[in-house]
Amino acid sequence: MQMRTGFLAAFAVAVARAAVHRVSVGKGRFTYTPDVVRAAKGDVLEFKFVGGVHDAVTGDFAHPCQPAAKKHGAFSSGVFRGKANTNEVFKVTVNSEDPMLVYCSVPGHCAEGMVMVINPSEDTSIDTVRAAARGKSARAPDGVFGGEMGAPSA
Repeated sequence: MQMRTGFLAAFAVAVARAAVHRVSVGKGRFTYTPDVVRAAKGDVLEFKFVGGVHDAVTGDFAHPCQPAAKKHGAFSSGVFRGKANTNEVFKVTVNSEDPMLVYCSVPGHCAEGMVMVINPSEDTSIDTVRAAARGKSARAPDGVFGGEMGAPSA
């Protein structure tokens, strides 16, 4: 019983330390707001689709606007028509502190610079990624994966 109580206490502390990073999708024409997030392992990203028709997909820094390999940590929200008063978000748990590219795979959006960077490095700054994405054709991954729809965190 003591071991179980200790485990539950440790789990509660870990969950309490996880930060929630809220990202508005489509608040401006082709934007993620904010477009740079610094997140720790275990933090949660909440994508709220507030305007336009958009998605959030993990991309490949070497090939902007193309989906990253489906691996632990990759995600695809599926396409949503944003509503300012929506009560649902796409939630993703961050499992690495490595840089991660997120782009909109709706045709033309990534090419217009609709990208964001989680945990940018000197080589993966938002300006570098946005410049590399300009004019590129986007490809959507197959299906929704790596996250879940739900109510925003309190």
